[in-house]
Amino acid sequence: MSEIVGVLAVPATGAYYYTDLAALQDTPVPLAEQYTAEPTTPGFRRIREVADAVSVGLILNVSASTAPHPDAFRIVWGDCVSVAYAGIGGREPVFRAADGLSTIRRQIAPFLEGRKISSFRDLAVRIDSLTETVEMVVPEQRARGEHEQAPSPEPSRRDLLTAPFRLLGASAPHAQSGQTEEASPAETPPAETVTTERLLHPAVRYGVSQALLKAAAVTKGRTMAEVIADEWDLAQPADPVPIHAQAGADRRKNADKMIIRRVESLPHGLVEDLPTQLGEDGDALIRYLRWLRTRLEELGGLHYNPTIHLDVHGAVGRMVDANLGRILGYLYRLESSVQPSTLRLESPLIMDSRTAQIETMRTLREYLQFRKMKLQIVADEWANTLDDIQAFVAAQAADMIHIKMPDLGSVHNSIEAVLACREGNIGALLGGSCTETDLSARVTVHVALATQPDVVMAKPGMGVDEGITILQNEMARTLAAIKARNVQLS
Repeated sequence: MSEIVGVLAVPATGAYYYTDLAALQDTPVPLAEQYTAEPTTPGFRRIREVADAVSVGLILNVSASTAPHPDAFRIVWGDCVSVAYAGIGGREPVFRAADGLSTIRRQIAPFLEGRKISSFRDLAVRIDSLTETVEMVVPEQRARGEHEQAPSPEPSRRDLLTAPFRLLGASAPHAQSGQTEEASPAETPPAETVTTERLLHPAVRYGVSQALLKAAAVTKGRTMAEVIADEWDLAQPADPVPIHAQAGADRRKNADKMIIRRVESLPHGLVEDLPTQLGEDGDALIRYLRWLRTRLEELGGLHYNPTIHLDVHGAVGRMVDANLGRILGYLYRLESSVQPSTLRLESPLIMDSRTAQIETMRTLREYLQFRKMKLQIVADEWANTLDDIQAFVAAQAADMIHIKMPDLGSVHNSIEAVLACREGNIGALLGGSCTETDLSARVTVHVALATQPDVVMAKPGMGVDEGITILQNEMARTLAAIKARNVQLS
């Protein structure tokens, strides 16, 4: 049995950029200016900035396991990464490498060092429940005559999400990411500092659990996909999973790449710049879909008919002030423009709370069913945790849920989320973000092979070719390895 004898953590970078979506949808900013433009969402430094990451390595002593001598001392890695559009739709704030390094040193290393690797699932659950102390500056909750009786202020969920992790780690000499923290301007007094406990940032839980899954695979001499199948009592992985690709802003050239690579779901698209990408009354998006349908025929041929999947990031709701009748009318136009292809629409609107999002999406889905429309709606915003996803499934508030793996924290939550969707007859897109890395993308492949979602998203980055290649090749190699071992054992 392997033992964790040390924990490493080094600054890394994600494959794409943090982007302040709210700022861009309010006021479009040219790409060249986004790197210096002031953001509006708390946690961002600029509207567009390189995504932070932390690579966490577990040093294993596997001499007591079945591994050969050269592997008696191994390091397995995972990447702590967050999503591009942080801080909206109930999501956690932007993840910073300095904060992650501090958390790993203070919380993760003491917990894991000396641990035996027997079950990935057990350790992942325990990592997911670890907490850390966060100091926050909040307005004083005192009014005239209440000074002596005033209770300590309770931080709201939003306060906890936007609490500055750097208060914990900026002074740690080892937690250097090559970046310096700028001092925040003083808040208007009166204010006071409160201390609270919260779960570790999901990016940290995500990366550490990747490394734990790899450690379990090394210990057992199996692939990560087989470890998941064994521990969740699932069928042994035998079939590839269809791939969904994302185009980013260059949605014509990148759609061509997807078509010639014949991915099963495309192009995800991007709606940050509403006048250009959505257009007045949504006409620009309609024109794009008509072009895409024609391009599928020109490049793909008669026997290629992928699902067309668009993520509009709530833009349709913004266009019509969340009027469901007008949204329904526009969705009918979208569906008509791509026939005979199937159309999925992710986040047609974004509400101010999970409850409102679920209720509105469920009502919209009922409208679509009543009109006998085939368009499928996909939940993303406010479906950020396993509990959130279970609530969407219970309410039947979407045709498919985008399981954004970095948002869910430990990998075991994404496994459970796919299984919850399957149990509730809701489609599952096992995805994440362009800001991820090659390591996290490969772990995603193993989760997909074991749990069999409807589609798995190609990542990282927005180059299309790289993400598709990483997923396709990892799938092919893993399935070949499993088949070869099964043949030898039979």
